[in-house]
Amino acid sequence: MASFLKKALPGVLPPALAANPDLNAAGMNGTVLASIVTAAASRTFPEAISMRAVREMRATRVTRAAVLERALRASGRRFILEVKAASPSEGLMRGAIDTDVYARTYGRFADAVSVVTEPDFFAGSFDRLADIRQKTVLPILAKDFFVKEEQILAAARAGADAVLLMLSVLSDVGYRKLAAFAQSLGLEILTEADSETDLARARQLGARLIGINNRDLRTLTVDRRRVETLLDMASEDAVIVAESGYATAADLTASSARVFLCGSAVSKAPDVSVGVRELLYGKSKVCGITRAEDAVAAAKAGAVAVGIILAERSSRKVSTAAAAELSAAVRRQTEVAGLPVEIVAVADAQEVTGEVLKILDAMQADVVQLHGSLSQALKTAEVLRGALSDVKMVVAVGLPTVATAHCRTVLKDDVRKIEAAFKAGLIDRVTLDHAAGGTGSGFDRELLPLFATLPWVTLAGGLAPENVIDLQRAALSAGLHLSGFDFNSGVEDAPGVKSAEKIGRAFAAVAGRRY
Repeated sequence: MASFLKKALPGVLPPALAANPDLNAAGMNGTVLASIVTAAASRTFPEAISMRAVREMRATRVTRAAVLERALRASGRRFILEVKAASPSEGLMRGAIDTDVYARTYGRFADAVSVVTEPDFFAGSFDRLADIRQKTVLPILAKDFFVKEEQILAAARAGADAVLLMLSVLSDVGYRKLAAFAQSLGLEILTEADSETDLARARQLGARLIGINNRDLRTLTVDRRRVETLLDMASEDAVIVAESGYATAADLTASSARVFLCGSAVSKAPDVSVGVRELLYGKSKVCGITRAEDAVAAAKAGAVAVGIILAERSSRKVSTAAAAELSAAVRRQTEVAGLPVEIVAVADAQEVTGEVLKILDAMQADVVQLHGSLSQALKTAEVLRGALSDVKMVVAVGLPTVATAHCRTVLKDDVRKIEAAFKAGLIDRVTLDHAAGGTGSGFDRELLPLFATLPWVTLAGGLAPENVIDLQRAALSAGLHLSGFDFNSGVEDAPGVKSAEKIGRAFAAVAGRRY
């Protein structure tokens, strides 16, 4: 596929297209849009349009009327997740598209599916859309550079519920013509704007679903401030979909938008299901796992990691004899569910001996999370880095319920040590927890700004479905580079016995959704 993928270069529309009143020629000439639209206009489709085909298509669409709009108007954050192999800005992101994997994963986490069908620059196809249609009941958006009716008919025949019409590509005349044809087939329309001028056009054209693209399609640059700037100018009656540039859960949390279309972050992820969960819920974890079925429940809710505790002081400690067996069962059952997770071995730094190293090796842990004094944790991380070079290292910092001036001074010094450890490659993440971890107690949130210079921070300590949103907001206000949350006692029915219902509510809160 990579050898056949065209590179989008700035160009000029051929004279016939430049004179076409349906196209926004002035906005495309001299940009990559001219090259992409020229290819779209020259594309042919084997099936001719006929009124009979239109009537048949309308009859098959009537039972799915407005499914996309209904899905996106539901309360809470809503997500259109995309199936995309390549793009002009990123090149080839995914050599093979396993539609079974996409359908299964998106069926669990998405509200709608966008399928890129443009073949020359995005490696898409209507055949792929038709394949996805057979595997999901979710609304499907056909995403292409639509410039003629044949394309829209092809989208409808493939099973799309909606098509994307781009005001950067179409004139008002062309938009009205294609919109009317799409509606005659029972298709919904997502109208895309990437400027104040085009947003005003979308409103005047009566668009009900408006996508605001953070990517300038003429230069391919991304600026997430575009959505924030234009949101207040959008029609109150329209559903606004924020598009492009959302690579992490923190990006979504920081946005004022409620509905998002996300594609590249998932396309670039080595594993589709992990990419989706990290995008929507961050690198979040459920700790204190003692049963494999609880790990599966965590993965289904959105967790990308589960913690098995080896520390002697924990009431959720798994015996050395059972740790490897539990780890294997967790890995096996989550992979069968199509939702693989990282196995995190949680230990007290001072207890990491040769015997513990044997357990970590037997567990085939992906991550080791070290608690205890920071100095001891960093020393142990250095030892483990040499012994377990492929294992990620996390250190936990214990914070008090109420901080004193002396505590702040000590923590500032701790932050400098952690920064040095990140720079030296000794650790991969840091977790902020209550000083007495595993007790369900929270820490003084006024301390969060002290850690704003660190690259990846996970929050733990007294997390529950009821308080995670407030902590998320506090982290955002503090300027924290939040990578995710670490749940434990707040999602349990008893120590070590997790509640699928509580886990579900907690992760729904993280993503701003209703459980």
